[in-house]
Amino acid sequence: MGTAATPEPGAARTPGSAASVAPRDRNIAAACALLLLISMPVGYLTDDPGTGDVIGLIVMVAVSLALMAWLILRFVPAQRAAAAPRASRTALVLGVVAVILGVVFWTGLPFAVGAAAIALGLSLRETSDAAGGSGKATAGAALGAFAVLASFVLLLVG
Repeated sequence: MGTAATPEPGAARTPGSAASVAPRDRNIAAACALLLLISMPVGYLTDDPGTGDVIGLIVMVAVSLALMAWLILRFVPAQRAAAAPRASRTALVLGVVAVILGVVFWTGLPFAVGAAAIALGLSLRETSDAAGGSGKATAGAALGAFAVLASFVLLLVG
């Protein structure tokens, strides 16, 4: 009999289950969450913040972290299980959306969507099934990384 931490031998991993999340995905999400938690207080709490600024900070950090968790734990594994061309296209779309969300960098949303684009794009680059779609996956990962880093810098400089 298996425990909650170790599944039964031969037990199928369903896409979106906690067991199907790659350690690299968790590391990417942790790095993006750390950048979010460093830059958001700097962006919101400089220049004599009021109560509204603090409440806005708490709400936007919570929304961004919840979206990041859903994308990394549910959406990315489900897309990874899909056909390679579709998953590569999804990585590219996530990267483009992350860059577009850079317009509203103070919301923290580019961090969540960018983390998903990086995680999905990097995992698809390494699989041999992504033949023909690895360029889209690479572009998605690069755009996601650009969106995360640009949002981090914009929040720090103001």
